Amino acid sequence: MTEMKNLFIKAFVAPFYKAFFGFFVVVYIVLGLFMDISQHILIGERISKNPMVFFALILAFLIFGWLQFRFHIKLIQGPKYRVFHQFGLFKPIDFSSIEFIVWVCNHLLLLIYASFFTWIALKNGYWFQPSLLWFLLAGMYYTHKSLLFTRLSRALPDQKSTVLKRYGLNHLPIKRAYWLIVHLKENRPLLLFACKVLLLVLLKLFSYSYSTGAYDERWLQFGLLCAAFINFPIWLEKKDFEQEKLAYFLNLPRPFPGKVRDHLYSSLPILTPELLYLTIQYPDLSGVVQFFSLVLLIISLNLGLYTLINSTKAASDLPRNAIISFFSLFVLIIFGFPALVISALALVVFFKSIHSDYNQ
Repeated sequence: MTEMKNLFIKAFVAPFYKAFFGFFVVVYIVLGLFMDISQHILIGERISKNPMVFFALILAFLIFGWLQFRFHIKLIQGPKYRVFHQFGLFKPIDFSSIEFIVWVCNHLLLLIYASFFTWIALKNGYWFQPSLLWFLLAGMYYTHKSLLFTRLSRALPDQKSTVLKRYGLNHLPIKRAYWLIVHLKENRPLLLFACKVLLLVLLKLFSYSYSTGAYDERWLQFGLLCAAFINFPIWLEKKDFEQEKLAYFLNLPRPFPGKVRDHLYSSLPILTPELLYLTIQYPDLSGVVQFFSLVLLIISLNLGLYTLINSTKAASDLPRNAIISFFSLFVLIIFGFPALVISALALVVFFKSIHSDYNQ
């Protein structure tokens, strides 16, 4: 039964988060970075006191559940998922034990907020609203499970030919410089999501401690250094992707400006969360000079880290080189070297690694 649950999670949970990856990133940025805990508490109190706002929350829960169920049904109707129709022969109790895990994983966002809202509402003496909310979630699960089990219990429909779409955004050509971000979205979405969530949490902690006045600019520089090394798995994936999928293109001689442009085009979309967060924190910085020096620092550190990964021939030497580079940069920051100097060192290493027409 454990293997069945793992199979269901890989088949129905991972594709759901992959398909709605952008939505969850936006939710995390808005609710996790733009708002602090006090603002969430005020919103929770307003929801518990105002019936119209509370029913708007219920409507949002229903829309989310409907979209998730619609996505679930769309998956099982595909030719690759026809094997899952065998689960319609299971006993209802066995099917429920498996489907419950999948439903909880896909509705984790709703369950977390429902728990938080329940704590706020009970703390302020409101019990009807959280009770109704949990009753709604239970009804959503029962309806989802029942309709899905009924669909799986039916005979397989005849396979009909499908007409290929000739137009649409999915069929527009994508420039080679943006293939990396598409590759990560399609094949490593959880890696990209986990790195960015951890990175943004770290930057928020560094920014909060910096705003107390107990640290100087070196503290922010050290935070960006740690953030750059959190992207380490992504740059490893970039190296493997380029050497495996883009080897034909990269083996051709290319001019230096074109290579710089392609690396920036493929790297800047990945660094968008960090750059956006620095932009949000601009009012807390000392001025335009500090802002642009930090922006240049985060870009140059990531380009330098990719250069380190790409230039290390033996994989066994990579951990040692990464540790030496991290502590070397840490020492430069501790001793007060300007961010522009550290950025220049990283950029020199990057430019030197691609100066030849035949180097990546």
